[in-house]
Amino acid sequence: MNPKSTSKDIFGLAVEAYYKNKDITPITVHNTYFYDDEIPVDYLFRSYDEMPKIEQVALDLCVGKVLDVGCCAGSHSLELKAKGHDILPIDVSKKCIETCQKRGLEEAKHIDFFELKDQTFDTILLLMNGIGIAQSLRQLPVFFEKLKNLMHQDSQVLLDSSDLIFLYEGEMLEDDPYYGEMVYTTSYKNQVSDAFSWLYLDFDSLKTAAYKQNLSCKLVLEDDHYGFLAKLELI
Repeated sequence: MNPKSTSKDIFGLAVEAYYKNKDITPITVHNTYFYDDEIPVDYLFRSYDEMPKIEQVALDLCVGKVLDVGCCAGSHSLELKAKGHDILPIDVSKKCIETCQKRGLEEAKHIDFFELKDQTFDTILLLMNGIGIAQSLRQLPVFFEKLKNLMHQDSQVLLDSSDLIFLYEGEMLEDDPYYGEMVYTTSYKNQVSDAFSWLYLDFDSLKTAAYKQNLSCKLVLEDDHYGFLAKLELI
């Protein structure tokens, strides 16, 4: 997760502090309906061996020129670059990109995914629930259209998400809003972000929505806690 904050660069502040001073103050994620959660900042600097299986498999499946969307501290891009991939790490956090560059990712670029244009990639990588940037089910067509603009006929998109149905066990759920549409704020020390929308998606909903936009969707891997890795390709 690396959401765009219009007020405070929460992830960037934490990443910068850890890189410069090994400050391990965590990022706190706030949601109206559930308990606060913490993201240990050192986790954003994890090595390949420290990554969950879904991320390891995604990195192993990358081919050719790779776009790493929401690269944060650059852990995935560093692994791919070491393997010889042509990599473009991007993030909306200026401080995250500055840290990536200091870590050896000189090609890292401070840009919003939806503003990237005039390029195509062999692999587009969206990890740590990268599909969250779509924000809602209604916005998925916009998200998919942007993906297609950055793809050629042989491109692949590798993304992970989680089915949040387990949070609502025993509850009656309405179709609208979809139960995976969340609203969060994040905080770090005395800084708090504006509220932002973030989407978690079950695989069947992803597959159905992708097919409507002429994208095939294959389930690559499931974990033991409702998470999955999927591959999208042009039909």
